[in-house]
Amino acid sequence: MATAAVSPPAPKPEAPTPSDDLPRSREAVSWDPQALCKHAETCELEAEAFFIDPALLPTLEGLLLELYEILRPKPADYEQRRTMIDVFNKIAKDIFGETNGFPVVEAFGSFTMDLFTAKSDLDLSVNFSNDMDGQFARFDQISVIRKLTKVLRKHQSSGRCYGVLPIISAKVPVLKVTDKGTGVECDISVENKDGMSRSEIFKLVSSIDERFQILCFLMKFWAKTHNVNCPKDGTMSSMAIISLVAFHLQTRHPPILPAFSGLLKDGTDIASIQKNVVLLGGFGSRNKESVAELFVSLMSKLLAVEGLWEHGLCASNFDGCWISKTWGRGVGSLTVEDFLDRSQNFARAVGKAELRTIHGCLRKTVSKLSDFFKGNIDAPTLKIRIFGALNQEDVPARQPSLKPGKSKRKMDSQHEKQKKKGKHTAQPRRSATGATPKLPTPAVVFPLPGHYAPILPTPTVLMPLPPVHQVGSSQPIYQFGPLPQQHPFPPSRFAYGSPQAHLHPGVHMIGQPQGSFIHPNPGARRHQHSPHMLASLLNHGAINGSSHPYGFNGAPQIQYDGNGRLLPYGINPNYYRGA
Repeated sequence: MATAAVSPPAPKPEAPTPSDDLPRSREAVSWDPQALCKHAETCELEAEAFFIDPALLPTLEGLLLELYEILRPKPADYEQRRTMIDVFNKIAKDIFGETNGFPVVEAFGSFTMDLFTAKSDLDLSVNFSNDMDGQFARFDQISVIRKLTKVLRKHQSSGRCYGVLPIISAKVPVLKVTDKGTGVECDISVENKDGMSRSEIFKLVSSIDERFQILCFLMKFWAKTHNVNCPKDGTMSSMAIISLVAFHLQTRHPPILPAFSGLLKDGTDIASIQKNVVLLGGFGSRNKESVAELFVSLMSKLLAVEGLWEHGLCASNFDGCWISKTWGRGVGSLTVEDFLDRSQNFARAVGKAELRTIHGCLRKTVSKLSDFFKGNIDAPTLKIRIFGALNQEDVPARQPSLKPGKSKRKMDSQHEKQKKKGKHTAQPRRSATGATPKLPTPAVVFPLPGHYAPILPTPTVLMPLPPVHQVGSSQPIYQFGPLPQQHPFPPSRFAYGSPQAHLHPGVHMIGQPQGSFIHPNPGARRHQHSPHMLASLLNHGAINGSSHPYGFNGAPQIQYDGNGRLLPYGINPNYYRGA
């Protein structure tokens, strides 16, 4: 790794390109580091000048905060994952025995950072010591993965899990397995101390300003909706997305988050970092930008520097500013510096073609935002265009697709022939408009500030589960299961993550296939585990979150005043800032 130090020749203008709402880099030159970083900042300022109607910012803010509250995990999501951690701890001890309390299976990633949704994977690390700097040979990692694979395949045969897949050729060997009842996919690695330390640091960073967590949720969901959050497909990792959000907040004026060099000045151990985070309480309170303003400016920032990544532009959380770096081959086309190991790139998986895809998604998103601010589309349409349809009501009715090689005319002629022969074929019943009627979906009640949702009775009919719509996805496949007894959500001012005094998931798991790690028997089940269930070995009752005023894991939540109005960022009375 070397720092570029070449003076730029006279710029050569590119061929004219169609005008966009945001300016793009127009010079194909070699840059010296300072000139490159300065040009990136100039591009940002030009990009932020695109048309924004301040009168519509509150509408966009409400849309984004509503989406955030919908995405936030519910108490049952925490409980399921904590139970899965206990299950894998039991499995690990059965396989490897126990010496001085090890091995221990610990979570990291989105669950530790409290940036997960109900559909997120659960990252787990099987640790054989508490030494954060210790080295564990790759051969030994693979050996552990193979032993776990052998045991989990037996559970797969008994119907408790599926998708057992060891990936030992990856940079970090991993074992994938999905619990059949909850649908939670677990990615199990061995001695993944790097992932654990970075997750803990981002969890601490979240306590500095609540806007960081909210924006991380929105950006991760945006990336998943547009299929650009998958490193194995050459797009961005979740760590790269979270780092870019942190970088954006570091580079606002005034900054909302500090440069990470200040957090790491006394060492990389969590205790030292936590002490420095406490001293930074209220760091971003001078910046009054809303989530809507930050979301728009982040999209425009990433699009504005589109042509500069290839010249060595790098986002540095450590320095809290743009830097210039020359990387070796195969390090990625998008560069987001690892703040603990500065020789590594969080976005190393992103290739050139995939970077063009990411920029295409950014350009479409900025275009839709511009249409919204110009009054060309309304807020519900904007939400679908940017984040996809969140429930079945948002999905337009579609006709069944024809098989390849069969035209509509040929299908109609075959149908007429069958009618003449007196044969009747089952056809979907259609409404008066000719559209195929949608299956009914259970209503989801979101409480208004200061109000509780009503308790819904358990129906006896089977209801379809609303699918999660992906941009460009085909007709959704429905799963069926009994609708569980609904518990009242806590009022919005206490946030969705805050548990009540005693809150358990419903007796039935929605759409649960036969068997699981937690519930092998799909029939009527009680809260306690029957003797033949794997979870019965855990010897504990239901897992409840503590009654923390900030929600599970002390997560920052949206707060309201006594009149149901959002409190300004940085003055929430119950929000922890390390004081």
